[in-house]
Amino acid sequence: MPKLLLICDVYPPSFAPRMGYLVKYVKDWDWNADIVTRGHDGDFSFQSLLGDEKVLRVQGVKTPIKTTKDKVSRLINQKSHHIQNGKLMTRHILNNLDSKDYKLILCSTAHRTFLLDVAYQVAKEWEIPWIADIRDLYEQNPKTKQVKKVGGNHIFDYFNKSYHQFSIKKRNKTFYNANAMVTISPWHVDQIKKYNTNTNLIYNGYCPEQFYVRPQSTQSIFKISYMGLVISNELRDPTLLFLAVKKLVIEKNIDKANFRIQFYTPKNKRNPILNNPAYQDISDFVDFYDYVDTAQVPQILAGSSILLLLTNVFKPDGPKGIMTTKYFEYLAMERPIICVRSDENILEESILKANAGVSARTVEETYDFLLEKWKEWKEKEFTTVEVNKEYTQQFSRKLQAKQFVDLFEKVNNNEE
Repeated sequence: MPKLLLICDVYPPSFAPRMGYLVKYVKDWDWNADIVTRGHDGDFSFQSLLGDEKVLRVQGVKTPIKTTKDKVSRLINQKSHHIQNGKLMTRHILNNLDSKDYKLILCSTAHRTFLLDVAYQVAKEWEIPWIADIRDLYEQNPKTKQVKKVGGNHIFDYFNKSYHQFSIKKRNKTFYNANAMVTISPWHVDQIKKYNTNTNLIYNGYCPEQFYVRPQSTQSIFKISYMGLVISNELRDPTLLFLAVKKLVIEKNIDKANFRIQFYTPKNKRNPILNNPAYQDISDFVDFYDYVDTAQVPQILAGSSILLLLTNVFKPDGPKGIMTTKYFEYLAMERPIICVRSDENILEESILKANAGVSARTVEETYDFLLEKWKEWKEKEFTTVEVNKEYTQQFSRKLQAKQFVDLFEKVNNNEE
């Protein structure tokens, strides 16, 4: 059974569905994996995905932040930490693993670009091919969020911007050196192809063993459910939803006893919602919950009348190419989806192809969809949607593992 070395920024039990499920399902296609990742971050949301694979966790260089002096030191030393962490992990791999065990290297990362250089250096030393899987690009975020502002201090922001530019330059150089690239949306493919023409699209997806259609049952309360972070209104803007609900309230179409919007969002990530001016008028209709165990998520989705996606318009200074894992999990559950504010791009196109709901551009579109589903619920005590299964089945994590394996074998055959 051929084996790959997976180098990744995060791995179960931390939140790492893309790589966690890949390692699980490549076995069905006669591949196996060992994993090298950063030190565990304390999140245990994907404990169930830990199998018997070898997982080496390498603690990186850390600077504790307790004082302003610590913050300055960390910002000034970001570039050196990037280089040190890369050398540390490269050395750890070369000293502890045997090249003869592996057919190729797969490196999966979001913004921790030093891992790409690790994969390149190890692949060069071992004389085997390597593939980069890129889950995020700095450029996908709104311009206001691409470089994190630090405390409003211009000196801090200078060092942060300097590191940001350094990281992108290093990242793009490694893109050229990869035998193949993988990424998560058509927009990401277009960006990465500028540096590596062998760039392949493998979407995020859903686990078919967890996310599937449950038998339809009555719902005592009409629930609009959202699972995840909000981060900022520039990235994910719920305003259209709040304004449409306000209109329903004014027209006395709904009441708060049996119409609820439920955000499963940590307390420290709720401010973009709480500070949204449109939220104040409908706050009585909103409930907040902390994250739940991943095993509970499918039942919550199945018991919801509408599943909520939050995004914003695709534009040069706005978010680009963002198709979150929750979207694909929503599709698998076959519950009506409302996306606000529509990206007017690839996510909207996908929702239309899936026939999964509405990607709303206006308050009126949002209002009409909510009223339609509310009336259906009042009549049946549940809501329905006729999803295009032929389209949505491609997003199964198991089938995506086969896409990865096909690429592994293609790259290997080209090398031999």
